[in-house]
Amino acid sequence: MEDKTIKSVLSAVRMLVIVAGALLCVMITSKSGADETFVEGQERYGLLLDNLFYIIYAVGIACAAAALLFGLYFFGANLKERRGTLMGVGAFALLGLISFYGLADRSVLRAYEVSGITVTEGESWFAGGGMYFVYLLGLAAIAAIVVAEVNKAIK
Repeated sequence: MEDKTIKSVLSAVRMLVIVAGALLCVMITSKSGADETFVEGQERYGLLLDNLFYIIYAVGIACAAAALLFGLYFFGANLKERRGTLMGVGAFALLGLISFYGLADRSVLRAYEVSGITVTEGESWFAGGGMYFVYLLGLAAIAAIVVAEVNKAIK
């Protein structure tokens, strides 16, 4: 019974979103002209366009939330089988932390200053951290390939 109610409510919301979006599209296109300026378009249907974008944002956020929540639920349902995935994500995060907070520095190279390129300390830190992260990921990939091949040869 409860499953039918949820399904009916979600179907009604879906139909409401479709009708509201289609109605706003028709209203916007009926008020627009081929040779209008931006200001004229904003006056004629700017509020309608804003409302259409709010619908798009709401639907996008709802879809992202549903994908995230269902993904986390089904991932958590078989947590023992996902131990390798969790270790991989943890290693990935650890490499990121090491590269950005352990290896990268905030110093701006004098070569940038002399050439006239404006680089802030934050941009320098982000670029350096990203470079170190790529290097560490490459080394980790090579190490994983070597370990896998050695294990394959031993077996």
